Amino acid sequence: MTAEALLTMDVTAAPRRSETAPALLAAIRLARDGNERAFEEIMLASQHRVALLSWRILGDAEEVKEATQETFLRVFRHLHGYDEQQNFFGWLFRVTVNVCRDLEKKRRRRWIFAPFDSAVSIASSARAADDDLAAKDEVAMLTRAIDALPAKERLAIILRDVEELPTDEVAAILGSSPATVRVQISKARGKLRAWIEARGGSR
Repeated sequence: MTAEALLTMDVTAAPRRSETAPALLAAIRLARDGNERAFEEIMLASQHRVALLSWRILGDAEEVKEATQETFLRVFRHLHGYDEQQNFFGWLFRVTVNVCRDLEKKRRRRWIFAPFDSAVSIASSARAADDDLAAKDEVAMLTRAIDALPAKERLAIILRDVEELPTDEVAAILGSSPATVRVQISKARGKLRAWIEARGGSR
């Protein structure tokens, strides 16, 4: 999604909701009964979306690999708890977001105990790499702007505007009310617009 499309979208408009496909639902039922091949089919049908969402939250290739592996481990353990009346990808994204939050906590702990000079060097290198990427195109600029948002607003806008989940589903994933999510999205879009306009991006 481009910056212009994201920033002009109606906060209250609900995008299409993709219900769980019959073939995927059949695989889920078989996997619950211990069918390993069926679980492999679930992974093949969903691992790209899990990795992409993890990348948007974490922005680190190694952490994305870890997040994807841990997400499917948790899915394997808790698949019996999936409610078939829910969109499977909404449930899966909730697991993914929780895994990514845990990894972000680990990352913060590593930074706290890292030597100060090393931390400064790492931060400077990361900023330089981000700046190079942001200069390439509008998508990179939007990604950079989203990364600068507070965590709750960043997750809300990724799930709502990038993954195109309905507001109610985003609220369930984040453990918030729909009203709170709408406020977070509205604030996030305002900040994104200001961030991009300040750098000469799309209006």
